[in-house]
Amino acid sequence: MGRASILLVLGFSLILGIVTPNLHRQANRAVENYLSYQKKSQAHNIATSAANIAANKLFIDTSWRAGYSNISFSGGKFSVTVRDTLTKMKKIEAIGTYTDSAETVRVLLQPSSYSKFAYYSKIEGAIDWISKDTVWGPLHSQAKLNIPTPNSPVFYGKVTTRLGTNPTKSKAKFYGGYQKGVDLDLPANINGVVAAATAGGRVFATGDLWLTFEDGNVKWKTSATGTVTTEPLSSFAPNGVILAAKGNIHVQGTIDGRATVCATASSGLGFGNIYIDNDVRCKADPRAGASDDMLGLVSENNVFVTDNAANNSDCRIDAAIFCLKGGLTAENYNTRPVSGTLYLYGGVTQYQRGPVGTYSGTTINHGFQKNYKYDNRLLVNSPPSYPMTGSFEIISWLE
Repeated sequence: MGRASILLVLGFSLILGIVTPNLHRQANRAVENYLSYQKKSQAHNIATSAANIAANKLFIDTSWRAGYSNISFSGGKFSVTVRDTLTKMKKIEAIGTYTDSAETVRVLLQPSSYSKFAYYSKIEGAIDWISKDTVWGPLHSQAKLNIPTPNSPVFYGKVTTRLGTNPTKSKAKFYGGYQKGVDLDLPANINGVVAAATAGGRVFATGDLWLTFEDGNVKWKTSATGTVTTEPLSSFAPNGVILAAKGNIHVQGTIDGRATVCATASSGLGFGNIYIDNDVRCKADPRAGASDDMLGLVSENNVFVTDNAANNSDCRIDAAIFCLKGGLTAENYNTRPVSGTLYLYGGVTQYQRGPVGTYSGTTINHGFQKNYKYDNRLLVNSPPSYPMTGSFEIISWLE
């Protein structure tokens, strides 16, 4: 063996002596990393499952607070705590453990309000959704959505229905997702709003009421020709809830603050209606940026856009609207003059869709064109004591 061969063998031996231990160390680390990842993943999966189990428990029973302690699950264990917050929210903290790994999932839930819907209806009637109809924000219907072929309305928020669409396969564009079989009925009453008005708002026990919001004040009277009284909204209705217990409310103006106006009826359709006599706007325009102004219009029957001179050339509404037994409609919709456009910035929850005008083809004969936009603040916020769905909804999920 020559000198060159000896050097070559020594060189390879040296390289193998250095590389081989490193290869072994790398292999060992890879195995350790894999095992650590597998344990953390399993602990994370257990925590996620526990959070889902707890959230479902809260959806079924809103009073549930017991949580879970050291429950065996999928080879590991989980524990869950449920806590109330000062803002009536619920915090779920789910900890999953697997061997020596532990992972935590935190979920925040809030009471669900009907104000979150851009559009809700219990009965659709014979009204169709057609091409160029566009809805931003969540939509739910307890009935079938009539979408005759080949119309292609566009829905940007999540759409849920109890009964589906007619026809079953439509050409609608559900960009926010679509789910059939969701049963979310209207409440039996609006007693929660009534209780709030009684506890810290303003109650008019009988008769009609006229309200004009003007910055932070309320101008009010109890007859069309009656004496007007002006009060700050904060003292007129400290918690912002204003109730006409057996009458109708006429409303207009610009609100600075937050309020819910409610009209109820002991019997008959002659009471429990809200009439929008002129524009109702937020002082700080929520379309332009941050705004803490918000209005709810809650009626036991209908919300009418009044047939008067002020509303004969457009009407603008910034509000979340709720109609327990009726809908949003235009007074004398089929005989009033052509009235321009009805602008709604907010959302509407109604028993049944109400007409606001009549048409021949694309020509309007009476009433309004419609321009409805969703106020995104309503996804996580609502006017004072607005009607609730009775369940919770998830607003954040941290894992």
